[in-house]
Amino acid sequence: MSHTVIILNPWAGRGAAGARRGEIEEACRAAGIDARLVITHARGGATELAWQAIEGGARRVVAVGGDGTINEVVNGIKGAEATGAPRASLGIIPLGTGSDFAKMLERIPANDVAAAVARLAADETRSIDLGQIIVGDAAPRHFINAIGIGFDAQVAAEALKITRLRGLAVYLTAIIRALANYRAHPMEVVYDESRLRRRLMFANVANGRCQGAGFWMTPDAAFDDGLLDLCLVDRLRLDQIIRYIPRLMEGSHTTLREVTMGRGAAIEIRCQAPMPVQADGEVLATDAREVRVAVLPGALDVVV
Repeated sequence: MSHTVIILNPWAGRGAAGARRGEIEEACRAAGIDARLVITHARGGATELAWQAIEGGARRVVAVGGDGTINEVVNGIKGAEATGAPRASLGIIPLGTGSDFAKMLERIPANDVAAAVARLAADETRSIDLGQIIVGDAAPRHFINAIGIGFDAQVAAEALKITRLRGLAVYLTAIIRALANYRAHPMEVVYDESRLRRRLMFANVANGRCQGAGFWMTPDAAFDDGLLDLCLVDRLRLDQIIRYIPRLMEGSHTTLREVTMGRGAAIEIRCQAPMPVQADGEVLATDAREVRVAVLPGALDVVV
């Protein structure tokens, strides 16, 4: 098997990624990269393909798509590692709707196949933290960027239904749709020797600074500090939500009295009512009552 396996999600970027398969293969040949490209056809398929690639001898797995595709590949990489396979690195060719993860790495431009392949050819790696989430009694999952409980998870669910838009427009439309039915609910959040009980619009726990194609939810977060950042938003009126969206997009919301920022290595969130949960934009559950999150320092090697 090739040292490098590329996993392409053809539906990423609202279907645009699939049309660039030939461009990816040609760029790899031109760069002298010995790679085998495989396509994932189902939700969760990239996890299985990444696991199989590593068990077959691959030492680098490249995710082609958005943050959801990267999330699946990372879960395959770490799953194989947990069963005794050698540690493999993650490469990315960001062709997704948001591509926030690539944006924060700063050296891999979104939707630029040639530039992303050039970074693969250079083969420089950086070790970053990973997040781990356990929803109720479910098995642990890893996340690269952020998880959300409440309104932002409802937005993620709505975004998955939108097929005719791309980028930030998807998430702004999803916000409008989510506002029609969502209500704040009582939550208890425990982190870093702190305990908070209040009615929240959402609780967001992040490894990175930016999510949702341009919302700087946790602007002071870092991939390599051994901590996760929290953004907790109290119940808001509709007019407040509309006013605060621009501040979330520029990261200036952190001083609002309705917002609590925090940081910790382990976080527990309990909900009185069943709540939706998302990780890296993918909905994990719609009826969660307990969520546990932890940071895994330096757990992932990323080609940058």
